[in-house]
Amino acid sequence: MIAAIALTAAALSTGSGAAPARLALSVSPAHVTLDAGDKATVRVGGTGGRRLLLRAAVAGLALDTRGRPRIAGLRDAGPWLTVRPQTISAGRDGATFVVTSRRPARPRPGDHSAIVLVTATVRSKTAIAVEMRVGLVVTVRVAGRRVRRVEVIAAHVRRLPGTRGRLVLVTVANRGDVIESIGGAQLEVTLLRHGRTVARLRLPRRKVLPRTSAVVRFRWPAHIRQDLVARVAVTRPGGGTTTRAFRLRL
Repeated sequence: MIAAIALTAAALSTGSGAAPARLALSVSPAHVTLDAGDKATVRVGGTGGRRLLLRAAVAGLALDTRGRPRIAGLRDAGPWLTVRPQTISAGRDGATFVVTSRRPARPRPGDHSAIVLVTATVRSKTAIAVEMRVGLVVTVRVAGRRVRRVEVIAAHVRRLPGTRGRLVLVTVANRGDVIESIGGAQLEVTLLRHGRTVARLRLPRRKVLPRTSAVVRFRWPAHIRQDLVARVAVTRPGGGTTTRAFRLRL
């Protein structure tokens, strides 16, 4: 799953120059999955028992090519979601928000994502206001016939600037309608020289949103100095394996 994300933490004013209040937020659940038209309750709490001003808003979610989440314009499931209340004062026991998804007209079946931004502000005894924002990922699932297809598009070698190190970059596209997990045993790169295996490369699992691409990075083995062939095997979501071969030139 794509979990809640700590996005920002900053002092908003300076006051006496003393250290600002420490602030950490907890969000439960860490990821919300809804059917279109449903709702879920989210609990937000802070450390230290201080009173917090909590503000909630909906934004779009995107993953960069490395799988790191970022805030995007209001898109995909973003226009379908509402959060109530939008502003609330929370005490020692925290507070709850209700995230509701409306039923959109003629939606594409499959997974649709957005992010609920929860901003907390606390004022310490030194009058220094501290603000922190977390992003709660929300996935709205629309019933219907869904397509699941992951494809390997390209592979090439890139030198790391200022070093002798190299990376193998493999571009993977999610052509389907469902959030897919790649990595681990589901994506394997085998480096071959004259048909013989010289190395096998794997990486931790990560998510790829529907109809987006991801660039997976592997460390090129330092002892290998020749051009090779990369055989990239990806496990298809419905079962079986698709394999493509790419010539890698140093």
